[in-house]
Amino acid sequence: MRNTMPGTARSPGAGRWLILIAAIVAALTAAYGYNLAAPDTDRIADRVNTSDVAALDRATQQNPENVRLWKQLAQAQRRAGNTTAAITALVRAARLDPDDVEISAALRDLSQTNR
Repeated sequence: MRNTMPGTARSPGAGRWLILIAAIVAALTAAYGYNLAAPDTDRIADRVNTSDVAALDRATQQNPENVRLWKQLAQAQRRAGNTTAAITALVRAARLDPDDVEISAALRDLSQTNR
């Protein structure tokens, strides 16, 4: 007979299931780019108005590794009619994340309109 306290009966594998679920959640969050232990620099992109080119430019200078900020700067530059600056921002984003299909598509689109 198992040594359990009254009212706390559990199956012996319940703790292992919790560990397995926690490991799966951690793996999935890491795979999708959510690092729960790192400082949340992507929140900066949420706070900056995407139409404010100067604010986005300052934000990319302060966080040059933030792909999302570079993409937002490119969008703002494009809306402002600065196609060359938008392409430059997208090239910076592509260097940081060469597998991002959104960046590739935007670069193709801007390159065709800039001809």
